[in-house]
Amino acid sequence: MENKRQYQRKECTEKVRFEYFEGDPSEIDINTAKPFKAKGILLNISRSGIFLVTNSRVSINIPVRVNLPTRKVKEPVTGIIVRTGLLKNNPTELAKVYAHRRVKGDTYLAIHFDELLNDEIVDIISKYS
Repeated sequence: MENKRQYQRKECTEKVRFEYFEGDPSEIDINTAKPFKAKGILLNISRSGIFLVTNSRVSINIPVRVNLPTRKVKEPVTGIIVRTGLLKNNPTELAKVYAHRRVKGDTYLAIHFDELLNDEIVDIISKYS
């Protein structure tokens, strides 16, 4: 399968905490709206986003704030959920790749960051695992 990604994904298995919001994505103001707190397992990271597994059901286009598992990033990283679904019995290639990993969570989230991470941060997080 050809990889058409602009930024290389790096595998990892790290616990991550994130916040998401509910409502109409075009009307959510993350500076004033009350977030829902959640956690998951980070399975891969790139400069432009992450892929994680969680038990939280969140819709696409919903803004999120992710606390990356490194002290190098002091503030949460903001982004938007671009893909989500259940891992079990999912026919997509991406779900098949991660379905065998023994992680708690039945839902995957693909999050695209608002701003790119630098390579150093991606390398640090992927080397933890």
